[in-house]
Amino acid sequence: MRTIKYFLTALALLTIASCEEYPNYIEDSDFIIEQNSSLFAVYPIAQAVPADGGSYKIKVNGGESWTISLTESNSSAKDWCTVDKTSGSGAGEVTVTVTQSTSFVKNRSLILEFTNADKTKTMKHKVVQATLSLGEDEVMINGLIWSTKNVAAPGTFTNDIDEVGYCYQFNRKQGFPFANSVPEFAPVYSSYTPSESGWIDNAWTNDPCPEGWRVPTGAEVNGIMGESVAGLKASWVSKSEKNGFARNGFVAGIDKAAVSSVTKGNIKSMGGIFLPQSGWLTEGGVLDRAWLVTLRTATSLNDNMGGMWLGNTGYVDCWGWGDGQKKRAAMVRCVKKITIED
Repeated sequence: MRTIKYFLTALALLTIASCEEYPNYIEDSDFIIEQNSSLFAVYPIAQAVPADGGSYKIKVNGGESWTISLTESNSSAKDWCTVDKTSGSGAGEVTVTVTQSTSFVKNRSLILEFTNADKTKTMKHKVVQATLSLGEDEVMINGLIWSTKNVAAPGTFTNDIDEVGYCYQFNRKQGFPFANSVPEFAPVYSSYTPSESGWIDNAWTNDPCPEGWRVPTGAEVNGIMGESVAGLKASWVSKSEKNGFARNGFVAGIDKAAVSSVTKGNIKSMGGIFLPQSGWLTEGGVLDRAWLVTLRTATSLNDNMGGMWLGNTGYVDCWGWGDGQKKRAAMVRCVKKITIED
């Protein structure tokens, strides 16, 4: 019994001495899982990928031919993870590309199986992707991510949530300042001939939104604003010292019963967005109907009309059949170019 105790004590001391001699072996950059480069192996065996996606490389060891299979994906999104090759011979590298996540609640995962030529050995590599999180100026309403700010100059957002930003004609990327009189708009209005013919759900190809964003369709705007005065989903708020808004406008995405407690400071945390009263630029570069909220959409109605939601508490033209001439310029609010998975 005493002999066993002596042996265990000696073994423990030897182990401690070994750890002291190589205290940082785990962090050693030369340490690899498979020391024998002639044996079939892959490294790393797993990779965590950020929600934004990206690319990385997997190293393959050995002298054998091999194939790759993508298995056990838990996502309904098509081709969210791809490889630059599905077979190879000997040592090499495989580039893995992962698209942006489409889920706020589920980590995407997938297994890459590397199998040698005679199918006697399969090495597995697991891909795990982080979930989405809303950005500082983003709110999710009806499964879409909406910007909390309007478009300013093409490719940029305004500094504040109650700024109107720039005004845009239908399917045009040239922006004009929001002002009572914009003389430079007059010749553009006169010379603009819409190119879209008939009803098109999403006809906006000259997108002024920042990269990764787009102009919403008429149906998407109607989904948060409503299609009639009686069917208004958004709630009107008047500017006040209490709520902090600099303009009157609509609050969308928040239950009407809670709108009285909405302020400029808490609207995002309550899950809503503010659409400021604006009107549109028309003939001669004159601001018209400034008491309405007018919002450009991407839906063409016919050759000359469409792509605008207009309204206040007493009037709604949800598609733009009445006043939504494509030549007129109005504010733009963007949605993110992403389809949410769940």
